[in-house]
Amino acid sequence: MPTPRLALPYIVQGQAQKEVTHNDALVRLDALVDLYILDRDLSAPPASPSDGDAYIVGASPSGAWAGQAGNIAYVIDGAWRFYVPVKGLVAYIADEQKMLVFTASGWVDLVSVLSLQNLSGLGILTSADTTNRLAVKSDAVLFSHDDATPGTGDLRVTLNKSAAAKDAGFVFQDGFSTRALFGLLGDDNFTVKVSPDGSTFHTGMSIDKATGRVSFPAMTKVSAYINYDHYAATTYVNTDINNEDLDSANAFASNVFTVPTTGLYKVGYSLGWTQNGTNLPASMHGRLLKNGATEVLPSASSASNNANNSGKIIICTQGIISLTAGDTLRLQHKFSSLDGYASANITRFWIEQVA
Repeated sequence: MPTPRLALPYIVQGQAQKEVTHNDALVRLDALVDLYILDRDLSAPPASPSDGDAYIVGASPSGAWAGQAGNIAYVIDGAWRFYVPVKGLVAYIADEQKMLVFTASGWVDLVSVLSLQNLSGLGILTSADTTNRLAVKSDAVLFSHDDATPGTGDLRVTLNKSAAAKDAGFVFQDGFSTRALFGLLGDDNFTVKVSPDGSTFHTGMSIDKATGRVSFPAMTKVSAYINYDHYAATTYVNTDINNEDLDSANAFASNVFTVPTTGLYKVGYSLGWTQNGTNLPASMHGRLLKNGATEVLPSASSASNNANNSGKIIICTQGIISLTAGDTLRLQHKFSSLDGYASANITRFWIEQVA
C-alpha cells in the first residue's frame, strides 16, 4: 500500500528485490518535488526529450500521452512516466515564468490562492519599511479602471488624513530632496508649494475650501493710499503714498514700489482732486514713472475746473506692463495751472503680479 499523497511505495518485511521499490519511490520524488515544468500546453510529446524533463499534458493528448490530460509527464531512462497531481502540489512553469498550484479546480496561478490582505509591507524591486509600507522602484506605475471584473469604468485615488492640521498630498523630489508638494497641507485648503532646497517652501497657489477662491500668495500685491491732501502746483511732485492696505512682498516703501521678481504686473492708480481755496486749475495730471524716468502708462489728465468735483476721484487708470526685478515705480501728480491737492484716502496706487 503506497503513501496517501505522493503514492510512494513501502518496502514490506521480507520483500525480495527491495531496491526496485526503493528506486521507484526515488524516481517519483525526483519527478514531483520542486516540480519544474517545461510546458503545459503540449498535447503531443516532444520528439527528443531528455531524462528529467517534465510536462503537464495538454487537454487533447495523443501518441504516448494519450489519456493523460492534466497529468504530469516525466522522462526517465528514455521512457515516459505519468503522475496524477495531488492538491497542494506547486509547479514552476518555465516557458511562462509562472508558479501554479494544483487545487480541486485543477492547475491555477499560485497568486490567485494567496491571501494578500493585511500585509505589513510590500516592496517591489526595493524594501518597504515602517514608514513607506508600499515601496516601488519602477520607470512607470499604471493605475487603470477595472475592465476585468468589470467595474464602473471610474478610477479614483483617495488620500485621507486624520485631522485638518495633518497633510494629505503628493511630494515631488530630486535626489530625495523635496522640490514640490500639492494637496491638503496643514489645513483643508488645496495648496501647491515649491522649494529650491527641500527646507524653504513657497506657496504658489491656494484654493479656499469654503469658497473655491483661488489665490496666488507668491504673486506680489500692493494697495496703498495717501492719508492727507497732498499739495502740488504746475510741476510734477512725487505723490506721498504713505499708507498701505496690502503689501504681500514688502515691496513698497517711501512712496516707491520696487519690483521683487521679473514678470507681468497689473498696475494702476486713482487721483482725487481737492480744491485749494477758490482756485480752479484747468486740469489735473498724473503719471507712473519707472526707474524715475520712463512713463509706463500714458500720462492721464482730467478737468479740475468744477468746484463740485472737489474731493472726488477725477483720474483712474490701469494697465498691464512687463517689469524686471529691481525696477521701481512711483506715482506723481501736478496741475496744468494754479494749484490744488491730491485728495486724502481716495488717491491710491495698486499693483498685482499676474504672471
